[in-house]
Amino acid sequence: MAAMSAAENVFPNPPSDQPQWLALAQAVFNTQAARWDNSTCGGGLRWQIFTFNNGYNYKNTISQGCFFNLGARLARYTGNSTYALWAETTWDWVSAVGLMSNQYQFFDGTDDTQNCTTINRSQWSYNSGVYMLGAATMYNYVRISLPTREKTPTKLFLDQRFSRVEGTS
Repeated sequence: MAAMSAAENVFPNPPSDQPQWLALAQAVFNTQAARWDNSTCGGGLRWQIFTFNNGYNYKNTISQGCFFNLGARLARYTGNSTYALWAETTWDWVSAVGLMSNQYQFFDGTDDTQNCTTINRSQWSYNSGVYMLGAATMYNYVRISLPTREKTPTKLFLDQRFSRVEGTS
């Protein structure tokens, strides 16, 4: 996320023989997208990468949130809708599995050995923060990048999520 911030804020890039900020952010996103795990719980990212690490069976909110946040920001920065679709997929999965309540409370995580049916309801402010920035960025991406009347998945995603805020449907 730091590399994405550097790109967004036009921080001077590293020397030309080294990866640039945007390329670094895209590389992180690509490694996360490749780790999306449909084998349990209908999707999601595992907290740990390696099976021998404690927490490998845990699918937590911050892992999903960083992926959502980065996807939203890359969509806005590059205009590439593939990133927006990943952000939507992640948001929808977090909601469907119960890591996010209807009141936008974010809970810590869930165990994929129980098919994500038991939620650890601990709440951490960083979870809310990472989703808040991602949602605001998606809102901005859709309002600027897509025609007002076009009903794309991203536009529908935001209309459904922000209708309570704007008082529209």
